[in-house]
Amino acid sequence: MKKIVSLVVVLVATSAFAGNLSFESGSIKAHTEVFGDSSIDPVTKKIVSALSMDKDPSTLKGSVEASMLDLISDNKKRDEHMRETMECDRFHMAVFDIKEVVAKGGDNVLLKGSMNLHGVTKPMSFEGTITEEASKVRIKAKSSLKMSDFGITPPKMVFLSVRDQVDLNVDISLKR
Repeated sequence: MKKIVSLVVVLVATSAFAGNLSFESGSIKAHTEVFGDSSIDPVTKKIVSALSMDKDPSTLKGSVEASMLDLISDNKKRDEHMRETMECDRFHMAVFDIKEVVAKGGDNVLLKGSMNLHGVTKPMSFEGTITEEASKVRIKAKSSLKMSDFGITPPKMVFLSVRDQVDLNVDISLKR
């Protein structure tokens, strides 16, 4: 009986520091350029997360999903062209699976995992911070990818091509 009570106490104590994190607010911003226009910055705030974390940020695991259909910039026609180029009707979600969090000192971390974009999955890492205050966890992280690595041909506008590299900025708040 003592063993059962001890086991229950350990499980309850452990679960007090563990738990699922639900998306509360934030955005994912993509940035690329073409000669003469360095402000191609579509953003989505429609994010789905399936994350969990114990007390320590190094235990963060799970995934973050963003709908490619909900990336919106300041140019509706360009957004339509972007959706066509990325074949959003077939590949409407981008998913980052977090496999490992490496502490880099203070709140700084390296989020290692894999990105599934346009039907292609590749290893990817984000550098950033994970902070916690009260029952909220905030993740701010940056990375970049090449469209061509994911089978996407950068679009051309007349004689100009959109830069292959896309810079990603994640800023999300989660609640326990």
